[in-house]
Amino acid sequence: MSISKIRNQPSKIPLGFTLIEVIIAISLSALVMLILSMGMNMAMKDWERSSSRLDDGLEMGLVLLQIERALDGAFPHVYFDQEENKRYLFFEGEEKELTFVSTVSPGRQPALTAWQLKPGEKKKGVDIRIVPAFAIDPTENLEKAEPITALEGYKASFEYLYVDEQLKEDTKWVKEWSAKKLQALPRAVRLRLEKDEGDAEQSLEIIAVIKANEYRDQTFRPQKP
Repeated sequence: MSISKIRNQPSKIPLGFTLIEVIIAISLSALVMLILSMGMNMAMKDWERSSSRLDDGLEMGLVLLQIERALDGAFPHVYFDQEENKRYLFFEGEEKELTFVSTVSPGRQPALTAWQLKPGEKKKGVDIRIVPAFAIDPTENLEKAEPITALEGYKASFEYLYVDEQLKEDTKWVKEWSAKKLQALPRAVRLRLEKDEGDAEQSLEIIAVIKANEYRDQTFRPQKP
């Protein structure tokens, strides 16, 4: 066969893609895009969940820090009871509820503020009430104030540290403290937060030392609780 005849024969090498090859390529591309889209959605959801947990953790940390600062600054507030014609020291603590006066306010205002911490409605979280503390019993004003519910999903409990100034070994945590009866503030307050579901691993605890006790007359001996 001559060279001229070979050159004149039609080429059998395909110059494009068949319809089946195009369909397979499109299907594979669509599958890859679907997998990438699913992976991106999963990553975004994980990010949103992590971000939400971080926001909740930061908010809870700020609330606990504010409560701890307020307890550190608990003040021996004295009010006058007109009915009994007597002066009393204000600090009333129970296992599930605490009311006190502090030198610390959320707005950092240079004035005494009364705080009340008690279980929220349906025992969800902690209701926090804060009002200015005047030269009266602030209990009534606290009850009228609108609460701020925080620490949702947790149950709060309180304990109060009693220290005998003369018998240092007589130190104990008690579940109730009435400054009206004991004529003194506790040396410290322990706040425990437990998950409603009872998950011990997620329980929290802070101990706030009441600094006002450092400046009182050391010869004063509070009554035994």
